[in-house]
Amino acid sequence: MNKQAVIGIVKNIFTYYGYSTSSSDICDLLAEKDSDHLLIKFENNPNFNNIKYFSNIAQSYHGKGVMISESFDEKTRMLALDEGLMLWDRSELESQIGRAVLAGALGYEEKKPSTEKIETAAAQVKEPAKKEYERTIKVMLRSIPINIGKSDALSIAEAKIGTAKSQTLKFIPVWYYNYSFNIQKKYKSKMVDLTGEGAGYIHALTGENFFNKYKDIQDNTFMPTQNYEISQPLVQQKDAATKALNSIIREHTKEVRLNEMIGDTIVFENKIFAPGTDEINFKMDLLHIPVWEIKGKRELIDINAHDGHIMAMRLYHDAEMV
Repeated sequence: MNKQAVIGIVKNIFTYYGYSTSSSDICDLLAEKDSDHLLIKFENNPNFNNIKYFSNIAQSYHGKGVMISESFDEKTRMLALDEGLMLWDRSELESQIGRAVLAGALGYEEKKPSTEKIETAAAQVKEPAKKEYERTIKVMLRSIPINIGKSDALSIAEAKIGTAKSQTLKFIPVWYYNYSFNIQKKYKSKMVDLTGEGAGYIHALTGENFFNKYKDIQDNTFMPTQNYEISQPLVQQKDAATKALNSIIREHTKEVRLNEMIGDTIVFENKIFAPGTDEINFKMDLLHIPVWEIKGKRELIDINAHDGHIMAMRLYHDAEMV
């Protein structure tokens, strides 16, 4: 779904129903009529953090939030309903467009876009899904979003370590970097092109390098008020940059087979080419990765709270060895 096109259509729908509409710094579209204040936001990837953030904005404005996306999974839908948001997926958007067009064609006017389907769905939930965090706080922390909730992390962990004894959300510091280079190396009469780009991070606690690219980096995140930890880096940025550049150079080192005519003889030679440190465009910043640390009877398991992959499993020192 094209965001600008969708917001344009939604603006026309609300204008038809007599709402005044305007752009806003806090949402994609603000629609107001009498005591109705609707904050409308298009979200490509609805998740726990952006739902909580949008819900808090709508409540502080004393309005109702409408989130629009291609689709919503059941867990996201329940969370949004619990937070008091209305959801318009593709089907609901098409239905709203149809109602507006039909009303115009038949010459009658509804008071406002119908939310009956959404409100009915909310009423049918006898016991809404319990919030994974009863209380959250917004922290200015550069991180990637938490896409794997508490219960999902437990399910992943318990398949590996059995019943969990405790669960903590940790924010692990990494030195995240982006790099690129496009250079030519000359050797005798030959020119060798070297091109490369990518992203990765140096683990700021262990010093390990990983090539990985994150797209949804955010400057603020919502986290629980209990059972969370924010670790400080042990590896300094200067040392991390040296490690990263060495890894980049190793990753993009090429062995090229060259040939040259010397008299009537073709001479073959293998030559190593690599970018120099000063030839690489390089940018590095501190970033935190959310990780669920879950303790079983004997083992600890670390689960990436962004994508769900298991990062590590290890024995912990006070385990009862039998």
